[in-house]
Amino acid sequence: MMRAYLYLIDFVLPLPMTAVMFVLWQRRTGSTMFAAYVLALGVLFGYIYPGIGTNVLHLWKFSGPLRVGNYFLHHGFMYAPYLALVFYVAFPEGAPLTIGNSLRIVLCCAFVQCVLSCHHDYCGVSTGMIEINSAAARARRSPVEIVTDFGVVSFALVGATFSASCLIAYHFIVVRGNRDSSTFVLLIAMALGLMGVPALQYLIKDRRERRV
Repeated sequence: MMRAYLYLIDFVLPLPMTAVMFVLWQRRTGSTMFAAYVLALGVLFGYIYPGIGTNVLHLWKFSGPLRVGNYFLHHGFMYAPYLALVFYVAFPEGAPLTIGNSLRIVLCCAFVQCVLSCHHDYCGVSTGMIEINSAAARARRSPVEIVTDFGVVSFALVGATFSASCLIAYHFIVVRGNRDSSTFVLLIAMALGLMGVPALQYLIKDRRERRV
């Protein structure tokens, strides 16, 4: 059952859901550029950081079809629609970008992304579709312990940094109406830098554990 669930959300739904989320964000904000930003950020994050983590640093290994090295051919699209969906639910239509609302959205995204991603990776580790190269895994702990050892903080940071990046982009693209390509590229670059925080946190934790 777990394997069927993973095949559904990892192989069947990502591409159609990406198209659906683009339409939903475009309709909610009236901005094609912002809709493209939200999904492009998720796609790039999903290719860059897991790609480095699997094929360069060998922190994880995925098994299944459509793989390039140790991760999937469509890996970026496994992140983009789900990150966009969590942000969509947390960011209600017409919500003003006050400090309080922004903080609520970021915290909500952090919590929901943590829960969903931990559940996904628990299923992956339990079925053998995901192998984690960590101290907890080497100690042969349970799938729950292996995933929560790194996932609670890392996945929460992914949700928080993604939503914070999108809020910044919303301010410039939708509120201020800056729709030139240079603004888009700069916002993407800054967001990818910010979303490097979860990856850096994970890497630092892994290196500390290896020294023990």
